Amino acid sequence: MVAATASPQTEGGRVVVELESGITVYPARQEGGRWRAVWYENGERCQCEAVTEEKLAVKLDKVTERLAAGAPNMQRPGADLIAHYLSPDRHPPRKRWSPKHADTQRRLCERFVAPVIAAITCQDIKIADMQKAVSAAPTEGEGARLHRCLSAMVTAGIKGGYLASPRLREVYWQAAGRPESGPLASTQGESDQFVDPAEIPAGADVARLGQALAAGRRGDLHELMACTAAYSGLRQGEEFALTIWQITPGSRVIDVDRKVVEVGGRLLTGLPKGCKRRKTIYPARTPEGYPLAEKIEARIGQVRAEMAAGRNPLGLMFPSPRGKHWRSSNFDTRVLAPAYRAAGWRDAGGNGTWTWHSLRHVFCVVALFTWHLEAHDVAPLAGHASARTTLDMYVGTTAGVLDRARTATA
Repeated sequence: MVAATASPQTEGGRVVVELESGITVYPARQEGGRWRAVWYENGERCQCEAVTEEKLAVKLDKVTERLAAGAPNMQRPGADLIAHYLSPDRHPPRKRWSPKHADTQRRLCERFVAPVIAAITCQDIKIADMQKAVSAAPTEGEGARLHRCLSAMVTAGIKGGYLASPRLREVYWQAAGRPESGPLASTQGESDQFVDPAEIPAGADVARLGQALAAGRRGDLHELMACTAAYSGLRQGEEFALTIWQITPGSRVIDVDRKVVEVGGRLLTGLPKGCKRRKTIYPARTPEGYPLAEKIEARIGQVRAEMAAGRNPLGLMFPSPRGKHWRSSNFDTRVLAPAYRAAGWRDAGGNGTWTWHSLRHVFCVVALFTWHLEAHDVAPLAGHASARTTLDMYVGTTAGVLDRARTATA
């Protein structure tokens, strides 16, 4: 009931009801008359009428929600919410998205979010709509990215006055037939970030990939590239951008301050993931005996000779055959696809668990369990946000639980 939400007052001798949200309700002057409500929204005077108090209350439900939330854009379509979320001007200059992240968010919105909510008024967007969007993702990994996208969109929408309910964030990827076991199945009690051991190649698996790459046209260079990724933690785009000036051979340190990404068919150079510059280290020899430090130092000498001959003007450690930055799509097709099959990383149908990014997981687990570094030391080397991230990914919440329980119940 409208009148039950505030105390009646008088205005010019007439009884009115002032609601906390700033709505003034004028009761019917006589039996059978119309009830009227007046309020200001977006700087304009608005009003509505109804033949009974109950019907007026129903009309005012959404108005009250908007005014109470201070959300002036809730009557705009979901397409405007998406545009607001993707707008680069929403962020201060130092916190703007990288071109790669912006392209990913645009792609997710165009493919999954817009078809569901673009035509819906923002105030009418429900949890079911958000769930429909996130569940449209074809894989669990894509669903996780879409969940993060929607969560950030809801936060931006609330701040921008397009949405009022933070519960719209509480949607997660769901799909029938999700595997109950295997490398893609989640472990009960583990963080969503936990990397299943089956997703991490062993040292012998890395060596086999290196040997398969060594049999290719530029074999020694690509074998070195795989070993560098596996035992320094560089991402693929960071290796594509790696120059000789970022490496200090004497201390075996790499200054990771750039990456190459392909956005909309263009190659762009920018800061590493999360705009976090870091330093990492590589071993003198890998656990399988590959002389990594010696090979890197020799490669630096080769690059200097290539620069003098004009074949590698950028001083890249791992250039394309033309002496420029690799495109990820070209590298994956021309170099990795045949090597994956030869190394047993892919079957005849092209299916397999491990990818180039799996080599980064190798670095983290070797650093933790072979070199016995502490998580708070591994985190900055890998570029993780914190040691908690490192622990959640590679040690897990449940590590040691069974052993402790077995001891306690002996």
